[in-house]
Formats: sequence, structure tokens, C-alpha cells
Amino acid sequence: MLTRISVILALIVVPYVAHAQTPRPPILQVKKNFLSSKIKRDTTQNYIVVHNDGGNLNAATTRLVLRARRLAYHYFIARDGTITQFMDLKYVAKHAGKTKWQDITGWNAFSIGVCLQGKNKLQYTDAQYASLKKVVEYINIKYPDSKTKPILGHQDIAFPNGRKSDPGEHFELWRIYNDTTHIPRG
Repeated sequence: MLTRISVILALIVVPYVAHAQTPRPPILQVKKNFLSSKIKRDTTQNYIVVHNDGGNLNAATTRLVLRARRLAYHYFIARDGTITQFMDLKYVAKHAGKTKWQDITGWNAFSIGVCLQGKNKLQYTDAQYASLKKVVEYINIKYPDSKTKPILGHQDIAFPNGRKSDPGEHFELWRIYNDTTHIPRG
């Protein structure tokens, strides 16, 4: 009898609890909102923009460089897959600079910046792709419209064209794309 009750409870309670909680990516470090400006991000256009740090720097050093330049990413993914959140998704992170893609400008105001530790000529790690996939899945759950938008690289939106080249030719979008969005890279 106790087993039947346990099974019934599992069938009723577990799906409810699973549905009630939005799964979060396994963020091991949170260094949120280190910029004093807390401008609310326009959450009606949730594009994901992928970058690299350009110097293969760790999260702490990248954070110091960004802070000195008054820039930020929402997430930073280290080569070992460690995810650090620099900015809460509800705030603007100044990660894109001057931008234009398909006549859309001002990407800092609405896009979500994710930085991979590395350089353009450096292969990204399996751990980075696994963590990036988790971050993208989380964003897709939190902002369902993001699933209908292409995941873009910084080089796709930087204006004028050619101003930026990250995440670089070694970035393999297909490794996260199939299960996270149905639209190919722009």
C-alpha cells in the first residue's frame, strides 16, 4: 500500500515541482552587476550573441579588464566549462559596441552577451560547448522568443562589417544549435 501511495505521489508531485522551477545553468561563480549602471534590458528581443575574450584570459582577469573599460557580458564560460554570470539578464550588458544586423541596431539594449574564454585561432573545448548549450537552454526557457531567433556571433552584428571577428572561425555553432534553436546562424 505504501508503495502505491509513493508511486501516485511521484506521478503527481514530481511533474508539478519540475514544471514549477525553471532549471538554471550550473553557474559555479556569480559576480553579478559589477557595473554601477543598472539599465533595464529590453526583453522583447532576446537574441544571444557569442563572443570570445580575445586574450584567453580567466574570468577574474576578464572581469577586471571589462570593469576598467565599463563593459560587461552576461555570462563568461571558461575553458574548463565553468560558467560565471557577470550581469543579471534583466540588465543591459555593454558587450556589443556599435552594431547593425538586418537593419536592427543598438544590440546592447536587448541582446544577451555570452563570452567564451579564448581567441579566434584557438579551438573551443567540449566543456565550453556543453556549458554554452546549458546557458542557451536556460535563456530559451526564461525568454521563449529567443528560441525563434538565430544565435549570432559578435562578428555578425558588429558595424561596420568586419569590425569584429569573434568568436572566430573555430566556433562550431552546430554543436549547440540543433537542440536549442531551429534557425541557423545569420
